[in-house]
Amino acid sequence: MLNFFKKKMQSAPKRKNLRFFRWQSLNPNEANLGEILALAQNTDPDLANARLRNQARSLSVNNSLTNGFFDMLTSEILGEKGITLSITSGKNAVDKKVEWLFNSWCKECCPYGVYDFLDIEEMALISFFRDGEAFIHLIKNGKNLKIELLDAAFIDNNYNDINSNIKCGIEREENSLKPKFYYFRKNSDSLNATNAEVIKIPASDILHIKKSLIPTQRRGISKLASAVLDINQKDKFLKAERDRARLASELTAFISKKENSGALPFEISEDENHTEIRQADVGKIAYLNENEEIKFVEAHAVDNITEYLKMTDREVARSLGVSYATLTGDLKEVNYSSIRQGVTSERRSFRRLQGFLKRKFHEPIFKEWLKTALINNQITSYEYNAVLDNFSFKPQGWEYIDPTKEVNANKISIESGFKTISEVLREKGIDIDDFLKDIENDKQIIKKISEINTLKVKNENQ
Repeated sequence: MLNFFKKKMQSAPKRKNLRFFRWQSLNPNEANLGEILALAQNTDPDLANARLRNQARSLSVNNSLTNGFFDMLTSEILGEKGITLSITSGKNAVDKKVEWLFNSWCKECCPYGVYDFLDIEEMALISFFRDGEAFIHLIKNGKNLKIELLDAAFIDNNYNDINSNIKCGIEREENSLKPKFYYFRKNSDSLNATNAEVIKIPASDILHIKKSLIPTQRRGISKLASAVLDINQKDKFLKAERDRARLASELTAFISKKENSGALPFEISEDENHTEIRQADVGKIAYLNENEEIKFVEAHAVDNITEYLKMTDREVARSLGVSYATLTGDLKEVNYSSIRQGVTSERRSFRRLQGFLKRKFHEPIFKEWLKTALINNQITSYEYNAVLDNFSFKPQGWEYIDPTKEVNANKISIESGFKTISEVLREKGIDIDDFLKDIENDKQIIKKISEINTLKVKNENQ
């Protein structure tokens, strides 16, 4: 019986396959659809953290839309100078001294001398948004304070111990939600390394910046989680359209070859299993023999492709908390009313994010630095107490959409008592003390100009 099947298989004719294209995928960030759908189900956020983080990191690098989004995010949230320290203790000399000391420390806060405070601030913002969390390690070596950003991927998601209340690399106190230790894979060059040394870092030395979906959640969830599927579907669609357009431009026709036909306009390689077309001249048609016929390929374009792409981009923009115009830079269909509504809404989200960063990142670091400065005798106990409850971090403001309209609106609001000058200045990200100093400087400049003009008139009269 076995020999019978062998004979049947040997006698069967071998199929020849024509392989027209062998290019690699144009979609390197293509996500696993089954995995995404599994993550979209009602599951433990801590279990989905690592996979969502990997998908988000891939999209942030390989997808132009998300890559540009992170550039926009850092510009809108941090601006050119970052979120800056402002001290208003009422003691001008003390305020200037402490601000100068802190700004000097910011230049050398990295334990490796590679980054400054602005670099760590920007990376922490991107990590929080992309990975869903950021880990800031406060390194306290005696009288010195250094900070470093730990890669969220090295707080091991697979490190679990039920008996010790350890889950996803984080140990909590017994019968509590308060973290006790973080388990970090040290000296590992690979995310998949299994033999890396695991060190235990006290929770008092870690700032874990995240937003939780449920109270018991230990790890953060990427902000891109809700946009991954939409971006993936859009990329697949664009890839199919690129392949269709390329096929239409490079493949002129299929030629049905019969016996004793002439040469084809492309090279053919034959082996036992298939016939492969290696190269075809674009747009070339050769003269055929009488027993050959040619069949042209019709490329069918998709209707309303532009509308589909816009719809997808709008959904992605909504999930990221920005307007379609901000995400894509497309201002064709935008007027003053629509862009103001969109910008007002997203700036409200930006202010909330700025406030969140100040509470979770800037203020704890400054308080820890202030303790270190007191221990080092850089400041006195009097200066420490004066500054401790009288400091804030000032984020940047934003430019007016229509300066004429908005300045007039602010003027009317101030005159009507609905706004104060201080409130308007805060909205613009202008420090009140700096504003008053600038006014005094302007007065001095005007006075000097007036004196110069008076001298000129006197000289001319003489």
